[in-house]
Amino acid sequence: MEKIKNIWVRCRDYRIWFGLLLISDAVFGLFLWLAEIRAFRELAGTFFLFSVLLFMAAVIWTCRRDRLREELVAEYLNSLDTELEAQTFRCLPAGERQEIRLAAELLREKEIRVREQAEHLEGYEAFIESWAHEIKTPLALLTLLLDNRKAEIEPDIHKRLEYARNQMQGYVDRILIYARLKAVHKDYLLEEVSVAECVGEVLSEYEMLLHEAGIRVTADVDDAVVYTDRKSFCFILSQIVSNAIKYTRMDVTCPELAITVQRSAADKKILLMLEDNGTGIRDGDLPFIFDRGFSGDAGGQRKKSSGMGLYLAGQLAGELKIGLDVQSSYKKGTRFTLVL
Repeated sequence: MEKIKNIWVRCRDYRIWFGLLLISDAVFGLFLWLAEIRAFRELAGTFFLFSVLLFMAAVIWTCRRDRLREELVAEYLNSLDTELEAQTFRCLPAGERQEIRLAAELLREKEIRVREQAEHLEGYEAFIESWAHEIKTPLALLTLLLDNRKAEIEPDIHKRLEYARNQMQGYVDRILIYARLKAVHKDYLLEEVSVAECVGEVLSEYEMLLHEAGIRVTADVDDAVVYTDRKSFCFILSQIVSNAIKYTRMDVTCPELAITVQRSAADKKILLMLEDNGTGIRDGDLPFIFDRGFSGDAGGQRKKSSGMGLYLAGQLAGELKIGLDVQSSYKKGTRFTLVL
């Protein structure tokens, strides 16, 4: 079918030559008719059939020649091999050689620029990852200081330092998770993980921020156990809890965050739901909240958002086959459902 299509395309491309061939047949036929009517009647059909066959033979030969040229040109432009260049140019008309040579030069220049950019980006990513690992040491020292010298630090100052430490730790975790997602070989450790323990770990990490925001947390989580990567699962939970804190409504008397677990008897899956009564998400923003860099229209809170937290959470959920569903009503609240 593809061959017939190619032949038809060539027929359309060379229809002007077919027309000229038929015109030449008509002229010679006219001369023959003027010279000998009887001979014209006997040879007219032969003239026409011969012209058609000659044209079709030329088209078929052209198709084969063009296909060979296309294969050689594609192979040459893909590899830019100098040894293949001479072989390719021998099969091309003189008018096309300069165009192919120019295209090859442009591709070589582009390949060099792409290689340089890739090397630059690789070095930049290596530096960022190295920085993220090195910054953990002063963060650990700050944590140790805040834990052991709490009595010596004024409560307000201690609270601000704790807040700054949590923010810095969150940013470092995002960098490492982003690098982890882009790695060729993933180092996920799949094991049996207690949902209650992970929820407790994340709530403990954000305990001070939750208290400062005045959020009342209710966690009805049983001893459900899932098979996943613990670190990634905790990161997903931390981004949802962080958003609940970030987008707390100022006009609500008692901000709430409810964490519950349900079991689906049909497919034996666990549904972990985190629901808040914060600012919510506009309907127009909801389809894009997992896009990289998207912060949406959340009023004054928008300036606090980098648009990376939920993007990374969504990417991790996809890697670990965790269903992540969001339902929200603007100025009423948001519910995240993790299907495990």
